[in-house]
Amino acid sequence: MNTFGSASQQFGLIDPRSVRENRVRFRRDALESLERANSFYCLTGRWSCRGWVLLPRVDYDKLNKYSTALQLNIGDTRAADNVKALKNVSVVQARCVTRGLASDEGAVYLIEITDGRGVLHNEWFQFPTTSSYNIRAPAYPQTFHPGSMNGGTTWTWTTMIQDLWTQMAAFLGTFPGLPNTPNSTPEGFWFPGVPAWTALCDVLDHVGMTVACDMTKEGTGRYTIVASGAADSTFVALHTKYVNQGRLEDDLEWIDVGAARVPKTVKVLFRRRNSVYGTEETVTYRSDVMAKQWNMAPFYTVSVAAPATFASAVGTHLIWSDFTVRYSDSSDPLDADITTATAIAGELVRQYFDRIYSRTDGFMSRTYAGALPFVTGSQVDGVCYYQDYRGGDRQGWRTHVVRGMCPPWPEIYGGHPR
Repeated sequence: MNTFGSASQQFGLIDPRSVRENRVRFRRDALESLERANSFYCLTGRWSCRGWVLLPRVDYDKLNKYSTALQLNIGDTRAADNVKALKNVSVVQARCVTRGLASDEGAVYLIEITDGRGVLHNEWFQFPTTSSYNIRAPAYPQTFHPGSMNGGTTWTWTTMIQDLWTQMAAFLGTFPGLPNTPNSTPEGFWFPGVPAWTALCDVLDHVGMTVACDMTKEGTGRYTIVASGAADSTFVALHTKYVNQGRLEDDLEWIDVGAARVPKTVKVLFRRRNSVYGTEETVTYRSDVMAKQWNMAPFYTVSVAAPATFASAVGTHLIWSDFTVRYSDSSDPLDADITTATAIAGELVRQYFDRIYSRTDGFMSRTYAGALPFVTGSQVDGVCYYQDYRGGDRQGWRTHVVRGMCPPWPEIYGGHPR
């Protein structure tokens, strides 16, 4: 069942234990990368899938190295829900990990693989964009540059994100839509010569969303957009099912709350935008309005309490919004913008706690026996399938499901915990 190749021609994976044992036997250096043999990591957000499989040179030479439609089959045929076909996989590179000549047909190669995101954006090349969205004209602050508008109308969050996504449709498929509609109108998003994938992920992070991936699907549906931390009944049902079956092997629970870990209050700052510009010579010099007109405060602030779970906390966090609050010629914020800012502040604070604590659920690290049908989503930041024969069952496959690390498995992707 454990094979890699095209839809029409599959090649059996080599047991990593034999390769590791032979390196020890013949006194060859240990290879850290060999410890990841026959594993596949799938993440949400800006990080692409990464995997490593073992094949002999004779089989590897038969692969189309530039195909984006290769397939990895893993699991145990003894259980219907314990078999996964991971589709639309591509080769990154291969390294000989056995002694002898690298050109020998029997030489074993550790092949690194990735998904469409890895082909779109990686350390060697990126797909660029020069897009701009709702950029205000400096001399006319009440208007946007025509070239940054959507055919004469302002971009919405949905149309802006769809435009970035569609530029990469060859790698991501059809735009899946947003799980919800953010408040306000986006403004000031400018990406001159920026990787389109980075631009998309930056915008999604800003509105509390992320790209989820299900590698068992092809085309539309493989990549979706989810709200970070939102409820996921499918994930809960799967976890409950496998707990009842005795498949949960490890549950490394975090209790990561405390005075130095979570804030009590979040202050959302909105940049000030004066409706009427003037100088000291043109602004009315009256004692009753002078202090307001010459006010030095550059922003408007809305304070939002943390969820009730964290009511006893003491810290304060700051979040900047891209929405600008207009001020009148007497330096008062406009009522309409106060209402909008209050709604945006509540939304941003909810997104903040959704992102760092999955609302109030916090970190998660669970390991199950078998290659099980978990996928990334609003409650799962990463899923890893790997061979580990210490249990001696189900052809050695394990499924590791994580939440809360940014990115998950920093030893593979770099970065640090949130």
